[in-house]
Amino acid sequence: MRWRWIETSPIHQAEPPAAPKPDPRPPTADQAARLLNPAWEDPDWATLVWLAMVTGARRGELCALRRADLDLAGAVLNVRRSIWQRSKTTGEKDTKDHQKRRIALDAETVGILAEHLARADARAAELDVTVAGDAFLFSASPDSSTYLLPDSVSQRFGALADRLGIVITLHKLRHYSATELIAAGVDPRTVAGRLGHGGGGTTTLCFYSAWVSESDQRAASTLRAGDRLQGVVRGMIIHVSSAGANVR
Repeated sequence: MRWRWIETSPIHQAEPPAAPKPDPRPPTADQAARLLNPAWEDPDWATLVWLAMVTGARRGELCALRRADLDLAGAVLNVRRSIWQRSKTTGEKDTKDHQKRRIALDAETVGILAEHLARADARAAELDVTVAGDAFLFSASPDSSTYLLPDSVSQRFGALADRLGIVITLHKLRHYSATELIAAGVDPRTVAGRLGHGGGGTTTLCFYSAWVSESDQRAASTLRAGDRLQGVVRGMIIHVSSAGANVR
């Protein structure tokens, strides 16, 4: 219509397919532990997997992280950029939502990242190379001047999962992070902020969280443990018991 090849648009006559129902299927805590244990054979690789689990960052965002994005003293990780890859062509771009975000880190993660930087510095010193301040956090080069390829990271993670017999992709670690946080009682808006979602947590709840049996059990216990409900239940038991005695 813009080029005036047709007078009316056929778009309104089309019927879009129904949107698929969300089915995140994150790994269980046991599966996450099974994935991490053998990964520590290569501490640098394990650090990346660990960070994916605790931050829910996308693979391209993990590959684009630089040392300057990490504030160990403040226990904060700044996610500013992402690495894109199409076949053998790669480059840097904005994050998927075009927004920068700050992710708070726990003490254990801060310690793991500090050891990661120390290892990289030690390797660079042995080879007499300098690591620049804007060096990449995860890199295969001695001076950390190059980023990892997202496809290579996914393939390595897939090979690890296949070896363990776990059906999972690297992206599922985002689901794991969201599910564990929501199950622990963290509000969806905060979880959405960590994962880089808009909509006040709607996307997070619909697509990146999964039903958790432990959380469901806590919900059932909460209902049962309420004082008013407990009183009603006790009253029903007494009433039923009295009625039964009268019948007998």
